[in-house]
Amino acid sequence: MNRSPRAQKWYDWSLRHTILIPIILFIIAVIFKTFDVFVFRIDELLGEIIISKSLGFLLIVAYLWFVGKSVTAIGLHGKFVAKSLIIGSTGIILILLFSYGLQFGVLAGAGKEPSLVFTAIDPTAGVTGGVAFAMFLLVGNFVNSFMEEGLFRGVMLRHFRVSLSFWRANFLQAAFFGIWHLNWPIKQFLTGQLDVGGLASQSLIILIATGIVGFAMGYLYLKTGNLWGPWIMHTINNSVQNMVHIQTIDGLDSDMMVFQIALTFSLVAIMLFFRALTKRFQMPEVKPWGQETS
Repeated sequence: MNRSPRAQKWYDWSLRHTILIPIILFIIAVIFKTFDVFVFRIDELLGEIIISKSLGFLLIVAYLWFVGKSVTAIGLHGKFVAKSLIIGSTGIILILLFSYGLQFGVLAGAGKEPSLVFTAIDPTAGVTGGVAFAMFLLVGNFVNSFMEEGLFRGVMLRHFRVSLSFWRANFLQAAFFGIWHLNWPIKQFLTGQLDVGGLASQSLIILIATGIVGFAMGYLYLKTGNLWGPWIMHTINNSVQNMVHIQTIDGLDSDMMVFQIALTFSLVAIMLFFRALTKRFQMPEVKPWGQETS
């Protein structure tokens, strides 16, 4: 590939600093998110931190431009797109059906009279709305999935793979993905919704739950050789949880523990499903940064 001297210089630098670069990009993205959530409080106004999500994806695109690459380098290319979309969407739909079904059954067995409710809610911000808000959430989920999958799987995982085994690289990016979501319990603590004990417990739960999500997404990225599978999986998961809720005599979404546990452990099991289908479809595994995926 022909690059300008400037791009070649930065690309060579990226090959020498495959741990440092993703961490720098992560810190910049965290700064964007911090301003969005804690300074401008866009989540309270709009229900979506759309500004930091958009800036985060532009940050990834800018980095790729500096090193003479396009978004195809992080897995947004045309190879095996249909198969990747099928695997990712089928996997998350099975997980959600199981998780909602188990939660509904447990609540019904406990005599809490569960029923499905379809309405647009952003649970992290506690904002609700009608059709327009639902469309806004969907757009936000599209952008968010591009940004988070692009950074944590597309950039981090490929870069970490240069000096780490896949499992170590996947664990590391999943850990950063968990840390990425700690702004929400921190905000609840600062606004008085959580005490120190609540902050610690909520942070630990988020680190484990989102870490497992990130690990499963990373595994799907590895096995499909592109980012479309994790992207559709991420988008469907967030969108369904925004729109589909279970109401009981205790209120809306008041008994989420069963759902979250089922979702988390299903993500571990679904990796066997990913492995079987990608092997059947003969899909290439994603390569470390600097090596082209065939």
